[in-house]
Amino acid sequence: MANIKIIDTEAIGADPVKGALFDNPLEGGTFDNRLHTAQIISSDLSYDNEGVSLVLKERVVLELDNNWTFEKLNNFKVNNEGLTIMTHKTRIEKPGPDGDSNTFNYNNYTSDAFSYYNLKNEEYENYTKFYNEKSFPNFCLGAAWARIGEPPEQLNYYTMFGTVDALKDSDMLAGKTPINNYEFDDEFLEYSTDPNYEISKDYFKLALENGYLIKDEYEDASSHVYVDFDFNLADSDLIGNVPFFNRIRLPIPNRYTPQILPNGRIHYSEQSVNFPSKIVENFVESRFSDVLIKSFRRSNSSMRSFRVNGQTTELKVYDVIELFSSMGYGGELANNDEMFLRTENQQYCIDENSPFTFYFYKLILLGKLRSTIKSKILSFKDLIVEDLDHAKEHVGFKVIKRAKGNNNPLQTFYFLNRRGVEDFVDTQIKFDKVYTYEMIAMYAVYGSQYTYDEINLIGSSDPARTQIELLFSNKPSIKIVEVPFATHELRVVEPPPIVPEITFYNEITTKNKLKIRLEHQDGNLVDEFSKKPMRPFADNQQYIDRLKQYFKHDDVLVTSGKTSSGIYEIYRLEEPPKSYRDFEGALLATVQSGVIYSNGQYSKNAMFTDLIKHQKKYYYAFRALTHHGNTSELSPIYVVEMYEDADETFLSFDLYKEPEIRDDQSTYSMRKFIQILPTAAQTFINEEAFLSEYSTAMQAIQNFSLGDDDIQESIWNYNNKSKFLKLRLESKNSGRKMDLNLYFKIKTIN
Repeated sequence: MANIKIIDTEAIGADPVKGALFDNPLEGGTFDNRLHTAQIISSDLSYDNEGVSLVLKERVVLELDNNWTFEKLNNFKVNNEGLTIMTHKTRIEKPGPDGDSNTFNYNNYTSDAFSYYNLKNEEYENYTKFYNEKSFPNFCLGAAWARIGEPPEQLNYYTMFGTVDALKDSDMLAGKTPINNYEFDDEFLEYSTDPNYEISKDYFKLALENGYLIKDEYEDASSHVYVDFDFNLADSDLIGNVPFFNRIRLPIPNRYTPQILPNGRIHYSEQSVNFPSKIVENFVESRFSDVLIKSFRRSNSSMRSFRVNGQTTELKVYDVIELFSSMGYGGELANNDEMFLRTENQQYCIDENSPFTFYFYKLILLGKLRSTIKSKILSFKDLIVEDLDHAKEHVGFKVIKRAKGNNNPLQTFYFLNRRGVEDFVDTQIKFDKVYTYEMIAMYAVYGSQYTYDEINLIGSSDPARTQIELLFSNKPSIKIVEVPFATHELRVVEPPPIVPEITFYNEITTKNKLKIRLEHQDGNLVDEFSKKPMRPFADNQQYIDRLKQYFKHDDVLVTSGKTSSGIYEIYRLEEPPKSYRDFEGALLATVQSGVIYSNGQYSKNAMFTDLIKHQKKYYYAFRALTHHGNTSELSPIYVVEMYEDADETFLSFDLYKEPEIRDDQSTYSMRKFIQILPTAAQTFINEEAFLSEYSTAMQAIQNFSLGDDDIQESIWNYNNKSKFLKLRLESKNSGRKMDLNLYFKIKTIN
C-alpha cells in the first residue's frame, strides 16, 4: 500500500513565521527533541461562526531566545501581521496494484480487475457488437431494483422508459447456478410448464427479444450513473443471468485500521469493507446525499497545484462549504443524461417539493457540518509547531469508462462511499471490445486557511528572554480532491474450449476403416499447477493475443466446455512428428455431428471415419472450435495402427510419447554452476523488535520483513518485472552474451 504525500504547491515555503520560529532548531537540537527559537508559554482558544463555517481564534504567547533584537522583532511584525496562508497538506494511503500472478481462481477472482465470460449466449454476444453499450442492461440498476420497494424513477430505468413494460417482472440479478438442478451449459433453468418461462424471467433475454425497440431516453440516462445505495459484495455475486461482464474492485483506501496492542504499539488490522466518512454521514442523515454525489460531476471545480510525492501535479478540487452555500431550493433530481440509483428508503429533500422542508434539513446539515469541522481544525501547536497532516476522509469514487484509444468517456459511474461498497460490475459492454477504466478516489481534506494578526511585544519576567503575543486565526478550507488511483484495461472474449475426449474404433470384419469418436467435455478446467500459454498454431495468434487481454496473463488459466460449438478439426500425419508444428498444413477434416435435438441444438459429440492402410502408423491431433470459430489448444498426439490377421482386423492406439516432442530452445550445459546467496545483512531478522511489537506469530507474519535496517538497499525490493538485478554472462571464445534477470521474493505462510 503506497503512501501519497500531498502538499499545496503555493504553500511550500510560504510561511516565514513558521520558518523563523520553529523550522530552525538551535545547535545540538534533534528531530524529536529540538530546541526551537521560540517556545509556547500559553494559548487561549475560542471559536467564532463565520457564515457556514467556524473559525478557530487562538491567542498565543511565545517566548523567544535572546537573539531577537528590537529591530528584528519590528521587522517580524511588519512583514507577517495579516499574512494569510492556505494549505491542505495530508497523506493518503493508496492501495497497491494486484501484482501476484497466482491470485486467479475461476470461481472467485481476487485480482483488482478482470473480465468474466459467464454464460454462452451467442445471440446476445452478436447483438452487443452492433448496438450502443449504453442500451444494454445495467447491473447496478438491477441491484437497486432488487431492493424491496422501488422509487418511481427506478421503474422508468428498469423498463427502459416504458418501451419494454414486461421487464418489470423479470430479474436482472440471479444467484449462481445451484448444483443438482436443471442445468444447460452452466445456466440455471427453473422447472416450468411454460415454454417461455426462461425468457420472461431473464432480463437479458427479454431485453434481447425486444431489442428493436427505441431506447433513446435509456441510452442518454446511462451516460452518468449515480450509485447512491449500499451496493455491496452480496449484490456483486448475483451474476446468474449475466452472459459476461467486467468486474473492477473499488480500492479501499481505509482498509487498514489502527489497533493499540497491549505493549502500546499500533497494529493495523485489515477491514473487508469501506466505511463512510463523517461528511457522507452528514449529507445522508440530512437527506442531501444526492447533492454530494452529484457534486462529483456538477461542482464548481478548479485545478489546484499540489506536490504529490515530490512531483508537481494538477488535481481537480472543489470546496465543501461553497457546495453547501450553493444549495438552493428547487430543480430536478437528474438531467436527461443522468441515472440516479437509490432504494425507496433513501429520501431526498427534493422529493418533498416543500421550501420549508428543504431549509429545515439544510439547517440540520449546517449543524452537523459545524460539529464535524470543529473536531478537525488544527491549533497553532498542531499546524505550526508540530506540522501535523490535515485530516482527510474518503468520500467516494468516480469511474470513467472509455473505449481503448478514445479519450472521450463512454460512461461515468459515481459511487458514494457507503458501507460495503467494494466491487463494480459493468454489464454495459460489447463482446470482444477493449475498455479502459480510470479509478478516481474522492477525498475530503480538512485544510487550513490561517492568518497571523496583532503581533505585539509584551513584558517578560526574565529580562534575558523576549515574549510576543499574536492572534492565530484558522478558517477551515474543506476541499474535495480527486486522486487518480488506478487504470485498468479489460476485454471479454470466450475462453478456449476443452479438447475433446478421443476414442478409436474399428469393425473386426471391415478392412481399412478407422472410426474416431470426438466427445464434448463439460465444465471448466483449471490447472493451477501447470499453467502455460497457448501454443501458436495455424491461424490462432490473434486469438492468443485477445486471450492475454482477457486473462490479463500470458498463460491460459481456464478452458471451458461452455464455449465449444461441437465442431472439431482433425489433423493427420503419416510420419512421426518432431514437433507439434509438423501438423500445420495437415488438416484432414473439419467435422460436426448431424444429430439435431428438439431444441434446435446440434449434438456436441461427433463421429468421423477415416480410411487407412494396414500395418502403417498414423499420427492424429485434434482441436475443438468455439462458436466464434476460435480454437482450443492442440490435443495430445495419438499414434494409431491397424493390421489384418486372416479374415479379421485389429486396432492398436496410444498416446505418442517417443521420441519426446520438444518445442523449445536447446539447452547448453555450463562447466560451473551459479549459486546466488544474499548476505547475512539481507536476511537478518530483528527478533527483539518482533517480540516487543507482536504478541503472536500470526500477527508478526503479516508484517514480515528481512534485512538489517541500516543497509543502504534491500534485495527484496527487486521483486517484479520492472525492477530486477541483471547478471550478464559473456563467452570469452565467441563473445556471445546471455542475461539473467534476477528477482527476489520473501515467501511466507498464507
